[in-house]
Amino acid sequence: MGLELIFTSIILLALIITASFIFFKRIKEAQAEYEDAKETVHNITFGFSRQVAKLRQELDHSKIEVGTAKITASEALTVSVETKNSTLKSFEAIKNIQDKTENDRTSIKKLEVRLNNNETTIDSLKKEMQKLSTVSKSRINIPQQVPAAIPIKQENIIEKLTDTEISILRKIADLNEGTVPEIKEHLGLTREHTARMLKKLYETGYVDRSTNAMPYRYSVRKEIHDLMLEQGNKPKILEK
Repeated sequence: MGLELIFTSIILLALIITASFIFFKRIKEAQAEYEDAKETVHNITFGFSRQVAKLRQELDHSKIEVGTAKITASEALTVSVETKNSTLKSFEAIKNIQDKTENDRTSIKKLEVRLNNNETTIDSLKKEMQKLSTVSKSRINIPQQVPAAIPIKQENIIEKLTDTEISILRKIADLNEGTVPEIKEHLGLTREHTARMLKKLYETGYVDRSTNAMPYRYSVRKEIHDLMLEQGNKPKILEK
């Protein structure tokens, strides 16, 4: 009777240990999935914020250009009014000269030349105003130069990295492009550790990230690759 009780207790204990191990494993898997989902949401939010900031910059530049075009059109309109007044005065002068004697014909010819010049000026101003109107209604594309995310010209920029981060850069260069699972497998790191390192390297400008597919693919920036070659951290040559 005593042996049966001991044997039964051992079996129950083994079942409890097995169930606890399975439950613990499932908790770890759920935690990993939660971290992946959290990172995905953060990446989507981060990318959306960058797009909004870029659109806002383009809108600000467009407002500036439209305002400039409006000022230019206003100035052209003012010149047109002044030219119109000058032309009216010329007509009045011609009318007065016609009432004079035939000896004033030379003066009339001079005024006619001036009138022709004024008409040419009016036509030119009309064309310029039409061009300005077209420019103000169309979208103005302004080339923008986005500064590098990190000061790649500094000589000690690679020295700021840890050995683990340099190993990750070398492995990405070896693979040409790499995902979190691929880099994790080659370096023997955990998924969470690898994801954190790649996120840091991306946000500080050491690597680029392609979001066209899941999981994201990371590649070493050309400037960083060249800088590593110069400083002796020689990864394989990137082929792009």
